[in-house]
This record gives sequence, structure tokens and C-alpha cells, in this order.
Amino acid sequence: MEKVYKWCDMIEHQQIFPTNLFLIDEFIPQSTKSEKQVIDIMKKYISDLWQKRDYDNNWQTKSADLHKKKEFHHFSTLVIKTGKDICKTLGYDIEDLVITDMWANVLKNTEHHPMHTHSNNFLSGTYYLQSDQKSSIVFHDPRPAADVIVPRKKETNTLNASLLSYASKQNRAVFFPAWLPHWVQQNKSNNKRISIAWNMQVKGQVGEHHEFQSANI
Repeated sequence: MEKVYKWCDMIEHQQIFPTNLFLIDEFIPQSTKSEKQVIDIMKKYISDLWQKRDYDNNWQTKSADLHKKKEFHHFSTLVIKTGKDICKTLGYDIEDLVITDMWANVLKNTEHHPMHTHSNNFLSGTYYLQSDQKSSIVFHDPRPAADVIVPRKKETNTLNASLLSYASKQNRAVFFPAWLPHWVQQNKSNNKRISIAWNMQVKGQVGEHHEFQSANI
């Protein structure tokens, strides 16, 4: 009898030029009292600033230097460690990785953030300090020609989607390439959604090893 080959026996499927996204639930462990206090301290710091706000819609902290505040030291250290682990996982040889900006966002009911990228950085991320998961962060396919011809889909998955959304789950962190277009859905809750966002940059040599594609930053 002639052997019937399955598709997976005949073809090697490879995903080239991937877009790497890292989701980390329970980003700040809650096993000890001191760990639980980290969230409370950051939330109080942001809430105090929000109470003194001079504008109301789509509020953000005026300065993007939360990583330099003592209230965010534990959190910033965890962000840097995770970012370095991500670089190691992706096979990058870096001298150092630093936070360039860190700020807070407070979205009330019906408020959202439009599509944007984070220029002049390597990694970006967001952490949901307070959220009831009634909105998501949405990422768009960055390839401009990917949707020129798109067959109808039996189901949407990470292999064929032009956009993917991830719930704003409390105590969840999301790390992504700074160049990846994204936006935040409208807050459908009556409660404020509080998030912390950041950018990260590598230090030292970047680019290929030959002369015309390398730099020191």
C-alpha cells in the first residue's frame, strides 16, 4: 500500500523574521508582605500625582523619570533584569541595558491611547498596576505589504493575524520591540486603569561587526 504522507511529514515549517513579544503574569511576586507593598507604594505615588493633575483626559506623568524614584527602585530593577534575560534569550550580546524613560498612565472610562511606536529605543514595555481587564493593548503587523492580499481565515491565530490584542491583566507585564505599532483600547470600566510604561536601550556596540553597520551608543 502506498504510504500517505501527512503535510507535517513533508514540509519543514519555519517562521522567519519573527516579532518577539513577552507576556509575564504576576510580574511582581506576591508571596511576601514586602512584595505586596511594592504595588501599594507605586499606586499611592501615582495616585497622589493624579490628584494634583492640571488636565483630565488621558493623563500621564509630566516627567518620564519614575525609574529614578525610590518608590520604583524594586520595580525598575525587575524590569532591567527581565530585559536582560530577554536579550539573552534572543541571542543578543549586549554590554548593558538601561531604562531611558518610565512614566505612568491613568485612563478613565472611555479613554484610550491611539496607535504609536516608541522611537530611538530598543525594547519597550507596559505593566498593569490597576486594571479589571475590560480593555486590551493591541499590536499591529509591522510589515507594510503583509495585508496586500489576505485570504479569508477559518480562524485567526498568531500565524495569520494582522493585529493581536492582549488583555490588560492586573500585575501583567508586556515587553515588545520599541518599533512595534500598538494602541490601547478604550477603557470600558468605571474604574481607572493605571499602567506604567518604559523604554530601554542597549549600551555599547550595536549593529554588525563590520565597519559600516556598527556603532557605539
